[in-house]
Amino acid sequence: MVAPAETTASPRWRRIFGVAAFIMLGLWAWSFVPPIQNWGNPNEDGFSYGPLFYATLICLPLGLFLLVGAMKGRGQPVRLARVAFFIAAVVTFIVVAFNVIAGIANNNDGKVFGIQIGIQLDPQDRRELCPLCFRTV
Repeated sequence: MVAPAETTASPRWRRIFGVAAFIMLGLWAWSFVPPIQNWGNPNEDGFSYGPLFYATLICLPLGLFLLVGAMKGRGQPVRLARVAFFIAAVVTFIVVAFNVIAGIANNNDGKVFGIQIGIQLDPQDRRELCPLCFRTV
């Protein structure tokens, strides 16, 4: 029996895996910002932990697979890092696209290409908004 050839990564791919690992772990670290900003806020409803939950499920394992693949450079970790790289590219594209759309909406009175996204309130009405009926009291 002939043993299968061992998978190796070129130095270029190892650098690419390292950069992708840095991006994924950076996204995971960035998801800690909303819970830290809302720490001790009595009006916190728990939705700031959503990004942290999903980033821990998606970005942390991808980042670790990519980091191990970049450090080892051969064998099973490289095969896993190649798959993780393409998944990480899609995740990064989705995150960047959502942030671009959110930036456009935030700077254009809640409109993206003329379409209203979410509810836009006047600053003076925000304090008087009834949370149950979405009307000012």
